[in-house]
Amino acid sequence: MGLLGFLFKTPLGIIISLFSGLIAVVFIAGVGVGAMALTGGPAPCAPGGGTIEISDAQAAAFDQKWDELDAALNGAAPSSISLNESEISSRANKYIDDKGGDVDNVRVCIHDGYGEVTGSVDVVVGSGDFRVKGTVALSGGRPVVDFQDVDVGNVPGFVLGPFENAVEGAIQELLDDITLDHTYTPALTEGKAEINGTP
Repeated sequence: MGLLGFLFKTPLGIIISLFSGLIAVVFIAGVGVGAMALTGGPAPCAPGGGTIEISDAQAAAFDQKWDELDAALNGAAPSSISLNESEISSRANKYIDDKGGDVDNVRVCIHDGYGEVTGSVDVVVGSGDFRVKGTVALSGGRPVVDFQDVDVGNVPGFVLGPFENAVEGAIQELLDDITLDHTYTPALTEGKAEINGTP
């Protein structure tokens, strides 16, 4: 009996053939989904307050405002600051560059009650564009993101899970190294984030 006869005429051969076929289907589907993660994908988020400028000057403006907020809180006085999308986006990019994270080309867009972050992230098969929608809590010693929606490349929602986890993990890993000295409550409106701090 030849190989084909064994594969299609004996019970063990039929099981091996079915199992091999299943592996091939899973492999082809995995390659296809991986390719979708690397192609196309979400466009940069739409700013709520006009054009976003990424620059060192905007990142420095963020730092100055945050330092002033912390100085007031260290003096036991409640205080607040207002940050725009350019300041937040520029500071995020500088932080990621300094940390060497798996996320690049970040834009942060602020809308009523939520924020959007777009950029590119390294996933298992390469680098893909992403869009994340959610909110961030600044009251527990470090920032924690409540992810409400994640898109990566052209990956359809029903197989997005592993890519969603890669994006969420990469973002949260970057935030895990940030220590918050006080309790902050963000209030998000179109184009800006009001950060209210308590000592």
